[in-house]
Amino acid sequence: MKRLAQILVFLPLLATASFAGPIFVNVPYDKEIERMQQYLNSMVESHMGAPAIANYNYPRTNIQDTTDKIIIEFDLAGVDKKDINLSIDDHHVLNLSGKKEQKVEEKDKDGNYIRKEIFFGSFQKAIQLPENIITDKLQTQYDKGILHITIPKKAVKKPQVKNIPIN
Repeated sequence: MKRLAQILVFLPLLATASFAGPIFVNVPYDKEIERMQQYLNSMVESHMGAPAIANYNYPRTNIQDTTDKIIIEFDLAGVDKKDINLSIDDHHVLNLSGKKEQKVEEKDKDGNYIRKEIFFGSFQKAIQLPENIITDKLQTQYDKGILHITIPKKAVKKPQVKNIPIN
């Protein structure tokens, strides 16, 4: 009887844990739970593909901070150079904005998309840079869909420490 009570207590936990991955216990509701999981996953995927939030992490960015410069790379594959705006403000915030236009393609009557993950539309990204950059010597290069930005840095003066004698 005690063993049956233990099983009844842990049964809901086992059913819930099937969302996390495969479990090798035969739970009577596995197929229903699997169908619910597939349904919930499809709802999340369909909303993640919505245009309003599709560009939340676009463009992908690499940032390197070396001793003498900062190197930033933006992945802008398919974006025309004329559609990219780059600026830096007085607070050392680098602003990138632009648009990636979709080419109109003719499709046959069966040419519906099964999945569409390529982003098209407007985008913007802002990156806070450190105070010790030299904005006048900023260099850019746009090559094969990658925007390279190199920003030299000034040497940072270490604060001087003055020891105060204690009497």
